[in-house]
Amino acid sequence: MKLSMNKGFYLLVLSVLTLSSCLSGDDEEQVYYNDTALTAFKLGSLSRTMHTTSSTGEDSTYTTTVAGSAYAFTIDQQQGLVYNVDSLPLGTNVSKVVFTATTKNSGSLVLKLRTKDGLRDSLTVYSGTDSIDFTEPLECRVYNQTGTAYRKYMVDVRVHQQNGDDFHWAKASLTTDEIADLLAKRNQPSDVNGVIGSDGLDAASDWLPTADLNLVELPLKTNADAYRKILVGNRSVDDFAADTTAMVWCKIVDSDDANQTWFFYTPSASNRSQLPRMSHVQVAVYGDLLIAIGGQGLGACTVEPYKHFYVSEDNGLTWHPSEKIVFPDGFTADGRYALVTNDQFLWLIDEVGGQAWRGYLNKMKWEAK
Repeated sequence: MKLSMNKGFYLLVLSVLTLSSCLSGDDEEQVYYNDTALTAFKLGSLSRTMHTTSSTGEDSTYTTTVAGSAYAFTIDQQQGLVYNVDSLPLGTNVSKVVFTATTKNSGSLVLKLRTKDGLRDSLTVYSGTDSIDFTEPLECRVYNQTGTAYRKYMVDVRVHQQNGDDFHWAKASLTTDEIADLLAKRNQPSDVNGVIGSDGLDAASDWLPTADLNLVELPLKTNADAYRKILVGNRSVDDFAADTTAMVWCKIVDSDDANQTWFFYTPSASNRSQLPRMSHVQVAVYGDLLIAIGGQGLGACTVEPYKHFYVSEDNGLTWHPSEKIVFPDGFTADGRYALVTNDQFLWLIDEVGGQAWRGYLNKMKWEAK
């Protein structure tokens, strides 16, 4: 605990503490503590500027609200640092921040602020309603009850400088063995019966895919000991020429019952966001997303080959062409492509020509650090 302090400010802090003591009642014995510390720090509501593009291609902005309390702050007592491990979203305004702080033994929180003319620093007791500029790390002090000493902290309110949903591709030079290792990470069964085994089905077995099989797993957000198995593929073109969508099945697997029923996402006119029936369809898990690509449409499906990356945020029930993830420069749709995830990266590999691209969402790289 640092013991030196400005004499004038000592008198100010002491006068505040003395006033508080008087207001507590003449018959109460006041006990003062010499030690103190910052024990909690929490942001209030913050504004965030968002950028969007209209249907005519014009850029515009709008303002939304960020719940600052959702971003926990770490207090390093040894080094005197206060910071949020998870940065606030890009565009969050931290120039006018209201926050709450808790101190040990009712210590007084004092901020070291620049005067309006910007020429010198001034020490200000924080009231809890003041709007504070945190665009740069800010020094704060917690004075003990007697005003004889304080602990100093640097508060760093961190804001992302990149959009977490921005996606980036880079061309990768891989050896034949490296490509083989990546392709081996896919789970593409050759026989659907080996996938289903003795499990029950909630629909007729005629709806099971028999070609272009992909079997992926997604953690269950509500149960750390359970996960979803998702089976995606196509039915025979000869036997089911009228199909326009891929067949998607799902089941929950947990430690108590590994043989639960497979549920079929039945194609219907009411669900217009189903995965198209594409040749050589590829499905990969990336974070909490399912991502799919495929070649020329099969049967009654007329989609162009490798037109979009299709993304599902609801475990394969609905699929939408991604606006964030698009095919990289130099990509041509006349290849046969594999889609593989490895750690925070998404790999796009031409299985015939050997070309490869490695991509990532910014937020996936942040989470990996």
